[in-house]
Amino acid sequence: MLQNIRENSSGWVAKLLLAAIIVVMAFFGFSDYLSPKIENYAAKVVLPGKFLGYGEKTIEISTDEFRRRFDQVRQAQRQQQGEAFDAAAFEKPENKRVILEQMIDEAAMQMGAQQAGVVISDAMVQEEILKIDAFKVNGTFDKTTYQLALQQQGYTPLQFQGLIRQDLLTRFIVGEYINSGIASKAEAEALLKLSQQTRDINYIELPAPALNTEATDAELMAWYNGHKSDYRTEETVAIEYVELDQSMVDTDLVVDDTALRQRYQEQIAQYSSPEQRVASHILVSVDEGASSVTDAAAKAKAMDITKKARANPNGFAELAKSSDDIATKDAGGDLGPVEKGIFGDAFDAAFFALKPGQISDPVRMDDGWHVLYYRELIAGQVRPFEEVRNDIEASYLSSEKERRFNEIANKMVNAVSEGSTSLEPAAKAIGKPLLQTSAFTRRAGEGIAALDPIRKAAFSDDVLKERRVSELVEIEPNHVVLLRVVDHVPERTLPFADVKDIARLAFVQDRASKAAEKQANALLQRFNKGESLQTLATELARPIEPAVGVGRQAPAPQFQPLVQEAFRLKKPTTEAAGGAGIAKLPDGRFILMQLVKVNEPDFSGLDPTVMVNTTKNIGQIRGDQQAREYIKALRKRYVIQIAESRL
Repeated sequence: MLQNIRENSSGWVAKLLLAAIIVVMAFFGFSDYLSPKIENYAAKVVLPGKFLGYGEKTIEISTDEFRRRFDQVRQAQRQQQGEAFDAAAFEKPENKRVILEQMIDEAAMQMGAQQAGVVISDAMVQEEILKIDAFKVNGTFDKTTYQLALQQQGYTPLQFQGLIRQDLLTRFIVGEYINSGIASKAEAEALLKLSQQTRDINYIELPAPALNTEATDAELMAWYNGHKSDYRTEETVAIEYVELDQSMVDTDLVVDDTALRQRYQEQIAQYSSPEQRVASHILVSVDEGASSVTDAAAKAKAMDITKKARANPNGFAELAKSSDDIATKDAGGDLGPVEKGIFGDAFDAAFFALKPGQISDPVRMDDGWHVLYYRELIAGQVRPFEEVRNDIEASYLSSEKERRFNEIANKMVNAVSEGSTSLEPAAKAIGKPLLQTSAFTRRAGEGIAALDPIRKAAFSDDVLKERRVSELVEIEPNHVVLLRVVDHVPERTLPFADVKDIARLAFVQDRASKAAEKQANALLQRFNKGESLQTLATELARPIEPAVGVGRQAPAPQFQPLVQEAFRLKKPTTEAAGGAGIAKLPDGRFILMQLVKVNEPDFSGLDPTVMVNTTKNIGQIRGDQQAREYIKALRKRYVIQIAESRL
């Protein structure tokens, strides 16, 4: 066998196979075959290669990126909805998919922008970062605050800059479509005509049919069996709990100047404004993957600008008008105060080696060659201890109270062993009583059970089914609870005998509603066959009521069905009266109406700005739709891969 292989491997077929293998290894390397690749993406957008996968481009959304976005959306919705926020519903797979789909749209736009050659410059990224209020102290960008904020969110400066760049890119593309949306004056007039049109109607409030309160036991039992979900009790629990809040641990604290001065020295960076280096720049744009000839030409252009700027530094702003950075060219290339780490290592190495008034040699960055101008040095300042003493004392007292609170809270938690079904050790450990609630449901309760975090903890599986002590439940900062379920009544269907009278009332009301609807439809049918509204009104002994100038917006929510029906009816003509219809109001009444007249708005005295704004709004709506269609087209062009198991 081995000899046959040796003999055959010297043939021309084997040589061709060997050559093919060498080509493949040259393109893709041996490491791909020798080292297993661990996938860690939640989704990825792939632009397929044109030949054997060569030239394929991929943008991945990592599981960490997805989880971070998911947590950010959760936090935002929790703040927006308050106690109404449902954490369990938020965690549902379909909600995760909605957030992931939005991230896929952003990745698709990023891929499309790369193909189209759209570039967001470093200067635009820095300008956006400097605008973020969370990074400012006293209205000015603060490097320390910026770095701490990024650390808390788990970002490196480069990762955060990438997020900002992607956000700017998304906004740029969507904004371009929205701004490019065009609408005509005729379209605006048509929209205004429809929105401001009013209608005159005549209507009859139909009398309710005679109420039949008779019902047999068989009818009621049939109703009960068909509506059992209406006759169920909600699941309830009662809990015992130990509560700890800041007021329970507050003690008088005495702080001397020695401790405050020590804290001042430890945190002196918070009370200092560092020196600031003010920069300007001029960009000669060139793609990172451009040919050496193109890159050299761009560098030569940048070098020529450098020479001119050094010959006349005061004319730098004029030279900047030719910059390829659209964000700064009209501002003389102004970058404002610059901190290390914002623009990357190449920028830092060149700019921070300059002295005030000096201009750098061209610096190669991702988006091209930059000429940097160190315009001005603004000296830093340190606020004296006496000026900030009160702030330091307040901060010290706050942190000390929080420290003491955490000590007692930890003592309470540590007193309860894992899987414990008793709260007594926790209560004894902190000298607080065991309290108890009355029964409450998943939706509502009284006292502490009125709080959403308490109800959700009480109905969690471990606490409800195993009767274990809960994890520490945070109601608000420095306010926590440990709880345990002491009574549980499952949801159940009430027996027919217990709800027979309630079922009778519901059955009778439903029968009356159906009879009223049947009567209304019969009257409408008679109208459509030629009987007049007056004839029907006379028969019913009901007056015909006029409603003049009915607009599309109902004066009250209960009249919205009437308005909707009025604008659905066929317009009257000279040969025939307008159409008729019925509307059911929320209280169960039925209205039989006839359209009398359509009133078109008069635009002779219309404020011109209304027409301008309406035209603009239609254009933006159309542009937004075009942006959505663009994203749909991109998604069809690319291969979208989603790892459902990693969400």
